[in-house]
Amino acid sequence: MARAGKAWANPSAIYSEGVEAKKALEQARTSSARILGVKPEEIYFTSGGTESNATIIQGVLRTRLEKGIAPQNIHVVTTAIEHSSILETLATFARHGVKVTYVKPAPDGVVRADDVLAAITPATALVTVMYANNEIGTIQPVSKIGAGIRKIRAEKMAKGADFPVFHTDASQAPLWLSCDLEGLRADAMTLDAHKMQGPKGVGALVVRRHVSWEPLMAGGGQERGKRPTTESVALATGFAEALAIAQEGRAQRAKKNRDRATKVRDVFFGLLARELPEAVINGSLEKRLPNNVNISIPNLVDPELAVLFLDKEGIACSTKSSCLKGEEESYVVAALFPEDAPKSEKWRARNTLRFSLAPKASKRDVSLIVEALKKLPKNAEN
Repeated sequence: MARAGKAWANPSAIYSEGVEAKKALEQARTSSARILGVKPEEIYFTSGGTESNATIIQGVLRTRLEKGIAPQNIHVVTTAIEHSSILETLATFARHGVKVTYVKPAPDGVVRADDVLAAITPATALVTVMYANNEIGTIQPVSKIGAGIRKIRAEKMAKGADFPVFHTDASQAPLWLSCDLEGLRADAMTLDAHKMQGPKGVGALVVRRHVSWEPLMAGGGQERGKRPTTESVALATGFAEALAIAQEGRAQRAKKNRDRATKVRDVFFGLLARELPEAVINGSLEKRLPNNVNISIPNLVDPELAVLFLDKEGIACSTKSSCLKGEEESYVVAALFPEDAPKSEKWRARNTLRFSLAPKASKRDVSLIVEALKKLPKNAEN
């Protein structure tokens, strides 16, 4: 047992401290695999969601390129509301000729499964659809998309063709939704520890064994040659613990905290309708994470000024994804508009405020937030 406290060593080393570190690392992997319904060797620890997303996209597409398939004969299907780490990685490949189809969500922020499946072509190498949106909290029909892809795959495999790999970015999901990979009918999944109240700087990429993918980096044999850098045992252990608490306690929270969180969120919605009727709630009222509230308020002087004003009131919120810098509007909210939407509607994408409610948030908390929102400085006109 004394050795267990020395898991700080390099897990690739063969001296006793290294062996203890390796044991702790593999225990974290095995624990995570059991929870996600996969084999331990299908879990790869990363630095977080962004790296995991970039790794699976580049891995799958580079596998096709290594086979000699021309970029213009490679196709990807995704959605217009994915995390920027998905969209920007795909944009890099698109500049070299890879075809990318961006499926728009319906006005409620939920992508229709039939629209995603209809976009798949014989050249489709990858389909990537997030499980729950990081800005507006809408839950996407991942398992339905996955089931449809499996049907397409069965037909293609019978003809000897390559099949599309289905990946889902589930970073926002573990605290509230089941992340069993088979239940989602997915081939690969991204997870991020700090989105489930775990440590920052660690995530995981889950990839089923039948998927062929090239590593993002070269230089070592760690993570079965797929992620060559010395693993952080402490962070991997923290990831596994956070995942266990999030997923194994999810059913109990659904009975206790989730129902409570949903009720508090709905009180928030009700107060907004009564006290701030000009505010628009972005995304479906039902098909969203229990802790997410994303609103647009007309005539704000400046959304970032609003964030600072609320901060002085003891309220922490954001305008859009924290991963975006220098963007004047939320591309996620902008994607909710039809192509022919009048310019008068576009203010919603500029004036967004996003709140993530703590599991123990109270009705009093959201009442105080609404009172503070009513005091925000505004222009006479939008």
